[in-house]
Amino acid sequence: MKNLAYRGILVAGVGALLAAGTAAAFAQQGDKAATIKARKDFMEDQQHAVNAIQAFAKGTGERQGAIDGVNKLLDLSSKMDAKFIETYFPAGTSATEFPDQTHAKPELWQHLDEAKAAGPKLHEAELKLVDVVKNGDPKAVGDGMTATYRGSCNGLCHDQFRLPIQR
Repeated sequence: MKNLAYRGILVAGVGALLAAGTAAAFAQQGDKAATIKARKDFMEDQQHAVNAIQAFAKGTGERQGAIDGVNKLLDLSSKMDAKFIETYFPAGTSATEFPDQTHAKPELWQHLDEAKAAGPKLHEAELKLVDVVKNGDPKAVGDGMTATYRGSCNGLCHDQFRLPIQR
């Protein structure tokens, strides 16, 4: 009888450990999903700022909206340091692990030093864009936006480390 009770306790203990491990794995997946959402939200904030600048360049938006947009971009890119990459792009959050939630290629984690350098380079490019936006010539703003983002967002990161977005 004692042996049977011991086995029951042992089985219950092993079951509890397995359940705790499974719960921890699910919690970690949940944390990673939350991290992916946070990075997408960050990039959507960038896109809203870009949209305001592009609207001005196309003649459908206000100059102040473009100024506010470039200031928002500067604020956001100033936060894109090495810690940003560690926080928003932890290992195991690529499109391989989360195919319906992110477009991050797994190759990103093989080139983290490049990704960590991208934020400061983006910030430098956006600093040059400030004067263009403040001068207020819509064509110059459009040309500046195109040059800035082909050379920085796309050239430094998206072209290499993001899967194409299907629309």
